Amino acid sequence: MRNAVLGLVVSVGCGVFFACGGGAPPAEPGRQAALSEPAKRPVDPEPEPSAEPAASAEPPPAASASAAPPAVEPPPPEGPKFTEGMTVDQAINAVPQGGTRINLDAETLGKPLQNPEIYAPCKVRDTDKFKVRVAVYDGRAVGVDVITKNKKLAECVAREIRKVTWADKVPSLNTVEFQF
Repeated sequence: MRNAVLGLVVSVGCGVFFACGGGAPPAEPGRQAALSEPAKRPVDPEPEPSAEPAASAEPPPAASASAAPPAVEPPPPEGPKFTEGMTVDQAINAVPQGGTRINLDAETLGKPLQNPEIYAPCKVRDTDKFKVRVAVYDGRAVGVDVITKNKKLAECVAREIRKVTWADKVPSLNTVEFQF
C-alpha cells in the first residue's frame, strides 16, 4: 500500500509540478481529431509570373546607374526685360505672367517721390502741376509716366525719377501714382 500511495504521489507530483510526460493537454470536446493531426500552416500561394516586372521602391543598383541618363534641370524662368524709357504699361507687359507677386503698399512706394530735392534739377515752380505714375521693380523705376502740359518738365521729371532707388528691393512689379 505504501508503494501504491508513493507511486500516486509521484505521478500526481510529476504532472502538477514538473509537467513530466509528453502528452498533449486534454482537448476540448469536438477538437480531438484536430489536435491529433500535425498542425498545418496556411501556405501563401506563389505569385503567378506576369509579363511586366514587378515595380519596386528602389531599382537595382547596377541598373539605375547605367540605364537612366542623368536628369537635366530645366532652365530658370527668364525675368522681365526692361528697356530705358519704358512707360508703365510697357513695363507691366514686360513681366512674364504667372510669376511670384509681392505687393508693396502705396505709402512705401510713394515715399521717395515725395522728396522735393528729386525735382530740383527740373526747376519746378509752385504753379507747375504734374502727375506721375511709376512702375518699380527690384528697387528701381522701370516705367515712368508723367502727365503735365509742359513737355520739357515731363521729360526732366521722368529722367530724375529713373535715378531714384527704393529701399525695398523686391523682384516684383509694383506701381504707384503721385500728384504735385
